[in-house]
Amino acid sequence: MQIKKKNEYPGIYSRVTHLKFRFHFIHFCILLLVFMAGCAQREVQVFCIGDSTMSHYDLKEMEERYGGADFPRRGWGMLLSSFLNDKATVKNLAVSGRSSKSFRAEGYWDKVTEQIREGDFVIIQFGHNDEKSEDPKRYTEPFGTFKENLIEYAKEAEALGAHALIATPIARRRFDEGSKLVDTHGDYVKASREAAHEAGVPLIDLNKLTMDYLSNLGVEDSKALFLHIEPGEFEKLPEGMEDNTHLSKKGACAVSEMFSEGLGQSKSPLKHYLLDQRPDCKISL
Repeated sequence: MQIKKKNEYPGIYSRVTHLKFRFHFIHFCILLLVFMAGCAQREVQVFCIGDSTMSHYDLKEMEERYGGADFPRRGWGMLLSSFLNDKATVKNLAVSGRSSKSFRAEGYWDKVTEQIREGDFVIIQFGHNDEKSEDPKRYTEPFGTFKENLIEYAKEAEALGAHALIATPIARRRFDEGSKLVDTHGDYVKASREAAHEAGVPLIDLNKLTMDYLSNLGVEDSKALFLHIEPGEFEKLPEGMEDNTHLSKKGACAVSEMFSEGLGQSKSPLKHYLLDQRPDCKISL
């Protein structure tokens, strides 16, 4: 009996080899597509909830109210989109004058939850109006209702599939006679930190970041971050304005930059949406 050699049927052998190659190539392509799909960023919404230091302002309304175009008041949430890529849509639903208590009581939180989709983000920053002990509709005890409210917002957001972040309230510009910056929030800052820890969500410590920055700027240079309006600059402000709580355009941009820096050092997935090249808003020290 004649023994057939391995290469006696070269046509069959080459076809088998070709089929194996095609199989491995197709398998490789499938794995590559799966990998690329995993790397591709999904489109997300970034909700901002908080008070007037964060909220949106209607420029036309301010023009009519103060008697002049381009009144500089801004909430830092208005500038946040400048630091994120086009896959993240910022929805600034913070409302001026609200506390962690009144924001929910007046139905603003419901407007947020109606829009949340799985994978979205919710940035929570309260404190300025929670401190108003003379107003029972807004006042909260720092280690009582205030902390509980922040935790509830975070937990409810996560129950809807969103990622929550808690930010401590930004500093007011208040210097003592020795030109030292004074903390005006007291226990509300510590309570915010504890709320983030207990809720298991990332903390962006804007209070520390802004306190450090304002301290470094000093009494005079720090004015540029707030509403210091010269007399006559706006028709309906003949005596000018000195507001050391609300931010100017420079201030809002600087706080947004500080938020983005804190975000970049956090464990929040939102940091992956930060632009590589971001605005430089800070005043040179």
